[in-house]
Amino acid sequence: MKTRTRVPQLLILLAAAVGVVACGGKPVVGVLLASSGEAASYGESMKEGLDLALDQAKANGGIPRQAQFVWADSATDPETAVREFKNLVGQGAHLVIAGVTSGEAKALLPVLDQTDTVCLSPSASAPVLTEKSSLFYRVFASDEYEGQRAGRFLYEDQDKRSVLIYTGDSEHARGIEPPFRHMFEQALGGKVVGKVIIGSPNWEQESADLLASSQPAAVYIIAYADKTLEVLRQLRAKGYQGVICVTSAFYSGQVVKDNPDLVEGVYFPQPAFDIQDERDLVRNFVKAFRDRYHSDPDIYAAHAYDTMRVVLQIIKITPVFQTPEIKKSLQFGLEEFPGVTGVIQFDERGDVRHPPIMFIVKGGQVQNYERYVKEQRKLIQDRIRKLLGNTAGG
Repeated sequence: MKTRTRVPQLLILLAAAVGVVACGGKPVVGVLLASSGEAASYGESMKEGLDLALDQAKANGGIPRQAQFVWADSATDPETAVREFKNLVGQGAHLVIAGVTSGEAKALLPVLDQTDTVCLSPSASAPVLTEKSSLFYRVFASDEYEGQRAGRFLYEDQDKRSVLIYTGDSEHARGIEPPFRHMFEQALGGKVVGKVIIGSPNWEQESADLLASSQPAAVYIIAYADKTLEVLRQLRAKGYQGVICVTSAFYSGQVVKDNPDLVEGVYFPQPAFDIQDERDLVRNFVKAFRDRYHSDPDIYAAHAYDTMRVVLQIIKITPVFQTPEIKKSLQFGLEEFPGVTGVIQFDERGDVRHPPIMFIVKGGQVQNYERYVKEQRKLIQDRIRKLLGNTAGG
C-alpha cells in the first residue's frame, strides 16, 4: 500500500520539477535573415536594427531570462529558408524572426504548422500570409494599405489620370497590384494604360512602345530595388517627364546613396517610419543608429529594431516559452506596444495597422512628402514677401 501511494506522489514531484525547468529554462529564438542573395541589402539593414536592439537590452540590464538567439542565412531563397528554418527549430526555437521577403515567408507557412512554431516577420507584406497561417505575425503593414495609398496619391495628390504599371514576378508585386488597381481604376476612375513585366522577353521594347503610344502621366513600379533601378534607368534614358512612384521595397539607404541621379524625385509610400519623427523613442533610435553605424536607419532597420524589441518583451511576459503561450502574449500581452514604426498591436490575423505615408527623394535625402511640400511653400512665401518688401522699399 505504501508503495502504491508513494508512486503518484513521486510522479507529482517529478512533474513539478520538469515544470520548473520548463519555466526557468532559457528561451531559444531563431533569426533567419537574407544575408546573401537578392535581398542581402535588406538583410544587412535588418541585422543592424536587430543588433542595436539586442545590445541596448544588454546594456539596460541584460536579455530577459538569458534567452539564446540562433542565427541562419536564408540566401533569399525559399527552399533554403525552409531548410534553415527547420534547423533553427531543431535547435529549440519556438519563435523565429523570419520572412525577409514575401516569397520566403510564403514557403515557410506550411512549415509553421508542421513544426508548431511562431514566425514573426520584420518585412514580409503580401496580404495572403496572415490569411493562411495563424502562426504568422508581422510588424510590417500589409501591401493592401500601400497599394491603396499609392493609387490615391497619384490620382488625388498628383492629379494624374493615367498610369503605366511595371511589376516584378514576385509575391510582393502580386500583393500590391490588386489594391492599387482597385483604388486607382475602380474607386477613383483613373486608367491603367498597360502593364510591363520586368525581365520578361523584350520588356524594354514593350516599355518604350507603351511610353510612346500611351504617354502615361505617371508610372508605378512594383518591384524590389534591383528591378526598380532597371526601370528607372530606361525611364531616364527615354527622358520620361511624368510622375514616378515606386514601392517601399525599393528603399534602402544604400540604394539611395549609390544611385542619386536615378532616384531623384521618385515618390514612394512607406509604412509609418519617419526619420524626422519628434517622438523621443524615434529620436533616440535614430541617434543611437547614427552613432553606431554612421548612417541613417532605413525602413528595414527600423522594422527589425521593433521586431527585436517585441521579441524581448514577449520573452519577458511569457511564463512558459512554448507556442500556445507565445501566441497569447503576441495577441493579448503587448497592449499597444510603442515602436519606432508606430504602435504595435496585432489583430486577429497577426497584422499591424500602420497606414503608409508618402516620401520623396530630394537631393539624395528621403523626405516626408507632406513636410517637404510645407517647407517648399514656406520658402516660396518668404521669397514673395521679400520681393514685395524690396518693391515697396524701391
